[in-house]
Amino acid sequence: MKNFIYIIVLAFAFGACSPDEYSMPKNITADDAQWTYENTGVVNEFNLINNTPGTSAVWDMGNGVSANGNKVVAQYSLAGTYTISLTLISQGGTVTVQEDITLTEDNPAFLSGYPYDQLIGDGSKTWAVDGYATGAFGLGPTLANPTEWHADGPGARKGKGLYDDRFTFSLTEAGLTVEQVTNGDVYANGGWAADLGDTEGNQEPDGGDFIMPYDGTTSTCVVAGTTLSTGTAFLGYYAGAMNYELITVTDDLLEVAFWDTNANFFWYTKLVPVDKLTEEPEAKPLEIISITTLLDAFEGNSSLTWLTDPVGSSTMFNAEAKDPVNNKNTVGKFTRSSDVYGNFGTNLTGKAIDFVNGSKVMMKVYIPSSNDYTPSGVVAGDWITIPDTDEEKMTLELKFQNDALGGNAWQTQMTLKTDVLKDYEDQWVTLIFDFSEKYAGSAHGDKDELGKFIIQYGGEGWAYANNIEAYFDDIQGMENSVATIKSASNNVIVIK
Repeated sequence: MKNFIYIIVLAFAFGACSPDEYSMPKNITADDAQWTYENTGVVNEFNLINNTPGTSAVWDMGNGVSANGNKVVAQYSLAGTYTISLTLISQGGTVTVQEDITLTEDNPAFLSGYPYDQLIGDGSKTWAVDGYATGAFGLGPTLANPTEWHADGPGARKGKGLYDDRFTFSLTEAGLTVEQVTNGDVYANGGWAADLGDTEGNQEPDGGDFIMPYDGTTSTCVVAGTTLSTGTAFLGYYAGAMNYELITVTDDLLEVAFWDTNANFFWYTKLVPVDKLTEEPEAKPLEIISITTLLDAFEGNSSLTWLTDPVGSSTMFNAEAKDPVNNKNTVGKFTRSSDVYGNFGTNLTGKAIDFVNGSKVMMKVYIPSSNDYTPSGVVAGDWITIPDTDEEKMTLELKFQNDALGGNAWQTQMTLKTDVLKDYEDQWVTLIFDFSEKYAGSAHGDKDELGKFIIQYGGEGWAYANNIEAYFDDIQGMENSVATIKSASNNVIVIK
């Protein structure tokens, strides 16, 4: 009887609902739009109001500014005709309606405050790329870290037509303007340089970009939220964009970034007023030293200060780790996980290695078999192909670079690599990197300027899902003959 009553009640409950209550929402159309705009009492300032029931509003003011909300404020600094677009969003879909608004006078007051006051100073201010500061130019995947993949060292783009460009922001009758003065040439990306003219004969001598003849221009700018549009002008490096995201704008610092639609990452540039430019440092001759000064047995006798790249917990080098086999208290331990370029090394500031014929570097290495080489899926870019096997991932590469070139240091590097370590897990192996054959004589033009020493384990360009580790001991530079190996292991591999 109870079950019977329950069925009757349930049937009544369903029967009490009309079909209309469960029908799909009506598709919204332009005829449903109910909106208006009203002057606030300030010249060229309006309240935009959406009165359409059951909708939310997204506005495009027609001046490069957009906003969300059923009541927003629009401000126009210059006379002209602007198209206001209202997109209505409801359960029945979306629809966009438009209306033109014509203004007959200017309101320069809307060209004051941030960021105008910072850009123009007392009325006009000239900016330039701060090329001799660290990290004035670079690239990265996000605005949160636009130099994650590269940041220039001081002076890295000297002579490329970038540091002598000047950008003067002013307020004129046309609004905010920028005058781009190039001194005859500009620095242009290899994939975009043809936009500026014939590239024949204009390629930079040490890379794939171009130093292009270009006279500059004067153009009207538009600030829309955090975006600065510079019209026909561009701020320094040219890679197809004139729309810049404003990262930092103060009286003394202008940091901008723009998206490269060919390469799919951000280019970053740091500018300062011309009277705040970092001075070019006085050139000092490098002290040329023997490769034998590279020495670390991790017993307090090191000539090296170890650094990791990137800096932080994702890459670590602990020079007091315990020997995993012999309980020695002082060996080096390298730990790598979430970075794509993880390595450790040292900068011989003001010094460079003299690579005479026969130059070698010897080290002992221990690779635990417990390492998990499963990639995390994070890569440096779409040009990276992750190796299929652990053997291919277990590479150890030794590099010497010219650190004065900053982020371009890799372009002049001397490097040797081994991929046989899978055969030597859970045991010490002695590696001898012999540069005498591959880089004999004049095979490497900048070899007298190489003062950055890097050890990279686990490949380059991809990250791992879990930590991988490697231990190091008895790192030693040698000339000509192979010196006696301290506490030598039975496994010795020569890499040429």
